[in-house]
Amino acid sequence: MSTVSNLSAKTTALVALGSVAIAGLALPATAQTAEFDDVGTNYWARPFIENLAEEEIIAGFPDGTFRPDQPVTRAQFAAIVRNAFQQPLDRTAPRFSDVPSNYWASAAIDDAYGQGFLSGYPNGAFQPETQIPRVQVLVALANGLDYSTSGSVNEVLGTYRDASQIPDYGRGPVAAATQNELVVNYPNVDVLGPQRTATRADVAAFIYQALVAQGRMPALQSGLSASNYIVGYTPGTGTGTGNGTSTSSPRLVPNGTQLDVRYPNADVDIVVAPGQAVATNLQTTQAILNGQGQVLIPVGSTVQGRIVPVEIRGSSVTAAKFVADTLTVNGRTYNINAESSAIAATDSVNSGTLQGALITGAAESILASITGNSGLGSVVGAIINGENQPTSTNAVVVIRPSDLDLTLRSDFTVDAIANN
Repeated sequence: MSTVSNLSAKTTALVALGSVAIAGLALPATAQTAEFDDVGTNYWARPFIENLAEEEIIAGFPDGTFRPDQPVTRAQFAAIVRNAFQQPLDRTAPRFSDVPSNYWASAAIDDAYGQGFLSGYPNGAFQPETQIPRVQVLVALANGLDYSTSGSVNEVLGTYRDASQIPDYGRGPVAAATQNELVVNYPNVDVLGPQRTATRADVAAFIYQALVAQGRMPALQSGLSASNYIVGYTPGTGTGTGNGTSTSSPRLVPNGTQLDVRYPNADVDIVVAPGQAVATNLQTTQAILNGQGQVLIPVGSTVQGRIVPVEIRGSSVTAAKFVADTLTVNGRTYNINAESSAIAATDSVNSGTLQGALITGAAESILASITGNSGLGSVVGAIINGENQPTSTNAVVVIRPSDLDLTLRSDFTVDAIANN
């Protein structure tokens, strides 16, 4: 791919979004790779990261990692924009009290200020080592690229469920960044997280989208799960939909989608003994829709999987989680990769909690000692089979319907849109 204009393939410094040889700039002694050990096939920001690395706009670390979840400082961000953009210098940077002339990013900070991306604080400081929040990254890009909002700022920001958390200074620039499709929100496209510290993956996504807006990088190919997190993304049109879902992939259920489930036709607890594996079916309680409001996964779809033990490292606490294997939608069964959060065992259960519950035989004997009630048969709903019964324990895992929200760990595509 050679789509970036005015970017030298022999740039003297590759921005690493962090410290490599020196903080903020990678000075590679060997050829850089566009593939990183910790950016897997299903990692949400992989296309942004690898495309920028291929064009030598960003780089990884000598150990072959990119460290996508590592936070970014203001100095590191200054180095990034200096390498990515060729905006004119419209103002002269002041002498910031906390940026000495021999500071590694001094020149990059001066340029980022001169190009309008970043400014200092009223006390004359720049705070180069302060981690930069997402809202400041978007404000910097909107200001440096001279974006302005068309229409109502409030209407544009209504896209976000947490719009009230955007500071006043950022509302206009964030709205402009949104209209230019710079904003990428993972895992929920309608949650901006303005005060959350920007990670290396966040910044890579924002920078890539800014280069797309300038026509210097291609828009992501349709069908990539990463496109589902771009606010307003509509491939091939250059216009936004405001829903963050690719209209060219209406049958895609993206990585990160949450499935609300329960035991079929009943809001009952499931109780297992620690260490047990229990096969069971669950049922979706809310429909999953695409960006056009069409049903991808209807209410009542069957999820088949297992309750399995979970080892919590460094802790004596035992736990369990539900791991999904398949999902049946309108008679068609799909292999899926989804699981719930870990649910810790408890040694405090009362008989009222167990009313109508589904309990394994091993859990029933444990419950009798915990509750002091040997006649649980009149309380519980049914005894279910479980494997790998423990030798001894004084706790059980109580899995409530509210604990059974499953999160997809990879994309899958349904064969057909369901009827509403």
